Amino acid sequence: MSKKRDKPKIRDKTNRDKLKTRSTGPVQDKTGVIITDRPRSGFKTAKPVSFDTAMTLSAVFACIKILVESVATLPLQMFKLNTDGSRTQVKDHDLIRLLNNKPNRYQTRVEFFEQLMLNLVAGNCFSKRDYIGKKMVSLQVINSGSVDLKLNANGDPIYECQINGKKVEYKENQIWHVKLFGTGLMGMSPIAYGAQSIGIGLAGNEKTTRLMSNGAKPTGALKTEKYLKKEQRDALRSELNILVNGDDGELPVLEGNMQFEKISLTPADLELIEVRKMSVEEACRFFGVPPILVYLTESSTTWGSGISEIVDGFYKFGLRPYLERIEESIRIHLLPREEWDDYEFEFKTKDLLRASYMQRITSNKDRILSGQSSPNEIRREEGDMPDPNGDFLLVPVNMTTAERMKQGTYGAKADESKTASA
Repeated sequence: MSKKRDKPKIRDKTNRDKLKTRSTGPVQDKTGVIITDRPRSGFKTAKPVSFDTAMTLSAVFACIKILVESVATLPLQMFKLNTDGSRTQVKDHDLIRLLNNKPNRYQTRVEFFEQLMLNLVAGNCFSKRDYIGKKMVSLQVINSGSVDLKLNANGDPIYECQINGKKVEYKENQIWHVKLFGTGLMGMSPIAYGAQSIGIGLAGNEKTTRLMSNGAKPTGALKTEKYLKKEQRDALRSELNILVNGDDGELPVLEGNMQFEKISLTPADLELIEVRKMSVEEACRFFGVPPILVYLTESSTTWGSGISEIVDGFYKFGLRPYLERIEESIRIHLLPREEWDDYEFEFKTKDLLRASYMQRITSNKDRILSGQSSPNEIRREEGDMPDPNGDFLLVPVNMTTAERMKQGTYGAKADESKTASA
């Protein structure tokens, strides 16, 4: 027996060769090549998955829609940081006026941030910056599917964009790039990394469509012990077609002890209902959206039994990372360097986390009695007109300081004695 036959076979040689890297972590981006936001390793999917095909899956559409609209409808605020640690809202800065009014000639604020988020939830958002002198006058989103990011020989980012059938290159200072978490220059796309799960959902939808398009009738074969001529087989195929795909009003006739044998799987056999339910849960995992918010009522108590707890959890773990990324990116990339430490941006989330009416009454009462807020501050938050005497902080009259208790003088009495002596 030869030594070659005695040598044990390495069945996973191909896989082991692929792992001959320094580690199993991310690979550093190289100059001169396109930097991708998708897995570098190839894998099979049940159906081809792109942004457009993924959006035909109701779970993906619902997850993206709630993320996009939740962020786009939140008011964006700009604050000036004061030396005493406080901050003052700014409304007359050129940047906040641009973002809150008309970022470009085509879109309103909500429409602009909807397109921004629609790209960001897919991993990356690229916006073209236009200037007149040093003043930025326009921001226009370039859909990420039309942008390739490369590094030149110096390591500087180059954005290759397909616009109106033409390739246009932009430098780093011409593009505002907001990205999800990733390896550095590109954010990782939940759609690309969730392609296998999304593909299963798409395949389940397609199977359901095929079954329902023929009245959910199973396919099969005609079984007989006789040998048939071509004309007889063609006639039987026509009869079988009526049985499987034909008009429900027609009744096929099987002669000569011929039997119909079903060979297709039913929706129950394929567990299509479970597959569709699983696709919803998988989409929610990739996008960080509670299933109940996309109308899957099972396991709806993940963050609490009430909708307020669910919304609060969704804000903390689903929306907040998006908000923080956009806020920081505006400050760092759209403001000049000398203003980085002077301003900050913040989406107004109070309306999103707004409690019920009775809960707000209790909370507002506690805020007034504890001296945290004046009555007029509460009234403005509730949309009511301020009261002329409502700008003062109120405190309970039966409260005093520890120092006065040591001295034996209790607030009001001490004030009265001073008034009498005066």
